[in-house]
Amino acid sequence: MKKVFGLSFALSFVITLSAFAQPPGVNKAAVEAFNKGVAEANKLNFPEAIAQYSKAIMADPKYVHALHNRGIIFLNQRKQPEAIADFTALININSKDHDAYNERGLAYADQKKFAESIADFTKAIEINPSYTAAYNHRGNSAFAMKNYEDAIADYTKAIQLDPADAKLFNNRANTYKAMGKDKEAEDDLAKVKRLTK
Repeated sequence: MKKVFGLSFALSFVITLSAFAQPPGVNKAAVEAFNKGVAEANKLNFPEAIAQYSKAIMADPKYVHALHNRGIIFLNQRKQPEAIADFTALININSKDHDAYNERGLAYADQKKFAESIADFTKAIEINPSYTAAYNHRGNSAFAMKNYEDAIADYTKAIQLDPADAKLFNNRANTYKAMGKDKEAEDDLAKVKRLTK
């Protein structure tokens, strides 16, 4: 497997959040700082984006959008303790935030704390049983722990949810190969080729 954990996907979450609407109950200074943070993140000026999100969080410690965006930037910068702190804060605010569990799981996995990552991916799946990414990420952690049967089960479930994602077939093929199941690996790699044409 080329890279078990690709974290660059997470930046898309930063850019997709709106910088315009003021959430009810959030003070004006927090919203202004958040909007500046989004603008800086869109310009890929991440140090300033973090500074602005931090101002927003100081003004309103429960400003979930600012916590989420800052956590995503920390995750992408491989500042895992900071990312874990932000995602934990999000979970403390809303224990049903499946994205926060998934993203904290990625941070744990990046630290090679695979048991913790699997626990978080499992919680994300319990909250949202059709969360394809969480199945894939849990499969990656299982693969890293050489729990190949668990990895196969998770990749297979992810494929059932999104049969057009070549990456899922590739991950399962690599797992089959690690198990010595060359025929199954070849079948999955053939599907990868068809999907990436």
